[in-house]
Amino acid sequence: MNTDDRCPRCGEGRMKSWRELEKEEHEVVRRLPASAEDAAAERQRLNRWCTRCWYESRGAETTA
Repeated sequence: MNTDDRCPRCGEGRMKSWRELEKEEHEVVRRLPASAEDAAAERQRLNRWCTRCWYESRGAETTA
């Protein structure tokens, strides 16, 4: 588990939940390729994103 909230891909950005993202960042997330795989409500509830490289961590990856 990534305890310091750093992005596992770039190592620089901080992983943020949907609630932590700004309005403009919500629009970016809606356009990411993974948006076609899961329902929007499920992604918003479970996933986290790095706003530096736009890595998306699925809910199963963030739980211990």
